[in-house]
Amino acid sequence: MLLISEHFQYYNRSDNHYDVIQKIDYHSFSSEGLESTVPICFKSDEKKSCLQIFIEDDKAKIENSYYIGLDWIRQWGLPVQIESKMNSSAGQLDALGMLLEALKEPENFKHLDDLMEVKFDEEWIEVKGDSSIHLTPFLLIQFLMIVKSIVRKGLKKDYYRVTENLESRVKGKILVAQQIRQNTVRNHRTKTVCSYQEYGIDTEANRFLKYVLHFVQSQILQFEDEDLKDKLLEPLSYNLGGFQQVSEERFYTFKNKEHNPMFKEYNTAIQLGIQILKLNDHNLSKAAEKRNTYPPHWIDMSKLFELYVFKKLREKFTGKDEVQYHTKVYKQELDFIINTEQFKAVVDAKYKPRYKKGNPSMEDARQLSGYARLNRVYTKLGLDNNEVIPVYFVYPKELQIEELVEDLNEEEEDVFETLEKKITDNKIGQSLFSANDEVRKSTSYREMYMQEIEMRFTSGKL
Repeated sequence: MLLISEHFQYYNRSDNHYDVIQKIDYHSFSSEGLESTVPICFKSDEKKSCLQIFIEDDKAKIENSYYIGLDWIRQWGLPVQIESKMNSSAGQLDALGMLLEALKEPENFKHLDDLMEVKFDEEWIEVKGDSSIHLTPFLLIQFLMIVKSIVRKGLKKDYYRVTENLESRVKGKILVAQQIRQNTVRNHRTKTVCSYQEYGIDTEANRFLKYVLHFVQSQILQFEDEDLKDKLLEPLSYNLGGFQQVSEERFYTFKNKEHNPMFKEYNTAIQLGIQILKLNDHNLSKAAEKRNTYPPHWIDMSKLFELYVFKKLREKFTGKDEVQYHTKVYKQELDFIINTEQFKAVVDAKYKPRYKKGNPSMEDARQLSGYARLNRVYTKLGLDNNEVIPVYFVYPKELQIEELVEDLNEEEEDVFETLEKKITDNKIGQSLFSANDEVRKSTSYREMYMQEIEMRFTSGKL
């Protein structure tokens, strides 16, 4: 197993390619004939590389981006696990706590499609019992918070079929075969087995969600992290209360699609419920072998960071539409637009530790500046075209910057140090979050700010 952290970059210039895989826990692995690997991409998108290893001219390089998860390096038949970032003083980044916090904002439910990829149909991977695999709790948290939103709105009512052995009356359709088997041969002359429709919340979809909730409860009670367990039991108890009048039924899977836009959360909740049951069913089949296996999967930490930033922005700007998330303008998608009477800005969430020490990259600066110069953005904000819209880069406060073995040349080092000094010397600007979160103004660009946001860290085990 190759075990590394997210945004890990390892460079090696030795003559021995084995050095590039020295962390692998395989004693018999041979380094002969190693070749560069085909990139592992998120949802088969070539622009979203999760991991690639380059080997060329006696040099080797491991490079991965902002994804955590588990997968196979197919060319080598080797599993790889990528964990979330570490901070020497704070511990490991609490991705689960961030997700739980982010999903307290119901609007984030609309933006979960690109958060995870789970490859249930591929060969599953065995991991050590103490490995930090986030897949199960990630699915549980999303499921619980979406169902909580459903319960808060009220469970969807619909027509559903009821089969009942009625006394001295007939309702709906008589089920002849069952009537003969249950009543006629037993001489129950006053009873009739009928099938009829009722209108209410005891629908098949609600029964499925209730069944998954009970399974989720059994999973949460096994968590070693007492703090996480307590946080999840609260929405679980709330959800179960909303399903008290829904019947119990056992499910292995469920096929249904909700077309009513008023209840679109049902589709996401049902899909997550199916994934949770799939994950459990496979591990139950391996229980006798005492194997802890998971499907290959990836979690996009940059997307999680976006969701987390949106929740924090909504805490500061609480009015209707004061924070607009993923607004599309001329086929371009802006992270956030803030529009209040007192403050207007375009905001971009950058899950990049390098922003702690320097100006934005030229590419990022051009992109965000371009967003803030769009005519439709000016129209949305109700501003005169002569005004300059402030732009903010939001970056994680505590993440450590990886030191690369591959050095910058002297000219690049001088430029970086100059930019770092310029931006560090200008700690001015309105904070998008708490007053304790630092805001730095760039002197290279007008009305461009660098805004830190405090992250969550944990040292506990699931």
